[in-house]
Amino acid sequence: MEDEKLEQAMCALKAGDGNALGEIYNLTSKKVFTFVLPLLRDYQLAEDVMQDTYVTCYKSINTYKEGTNPKNWLLTIAKNSAISELKKRNREISYDFSDDRHPDGVYYLGDIESPTITLANKVLSEEEFNIVMMYAIGDYKHREIADILHLPLGTVTWKYANALKKLKAAIEENQTEYEKQTKLKYN
Repeated sequence: MEDEKLEQAMCALKAGDGNALGEIYNLTSKKVFTFVLPLLRDYQLAEDVMQDTYVTCYKSINTYKEGTNPKNWLLTIAKNSAISELKKRNREISYDFSDDRHPDGVYYLGDIESPTITLANKVLSEEEFNIVMMYAIGDYKHREIADILHLPLGTVTWKYANALKKLKAAIEENQTEYEKQTKLKYN
């Protein structure tokens, strides 16, 4: 249903309805953001790249082929924009992405605010983080993730399961003594 709405909005934008861009944004912004955040590992930069994605979408809508996958078309724009931004930053300064965190240590994704995302960013490999964020927050199916990342479906599901095990172990390791006692009390 959502894919049909997105296709209709893309066609409307291509036909000259500028208001359709708002619908495209509403349907895809969360997915685009969760796609570029792990690539950039910088919250503000990910927001900027997400916005650039929609500007490019508007400017390049005539290159969109109706009946193809509009979500993948947007993600390709987002990926290219993220890569361009990384190249630009690498030319300007040497930057260590592992030290970059949101000011209060918590990433904010729309209406989702979670220290678990910050922990996942620390303990998971980049690929594992991408897979978990795309599946858990971006609402992508494993098959879609496999297509986007150019990986076999079995590899994506295996990496997802292993990433969840790592994340669970890290969460348990980082629990406070109070949380452990409370958990024992209620189990």
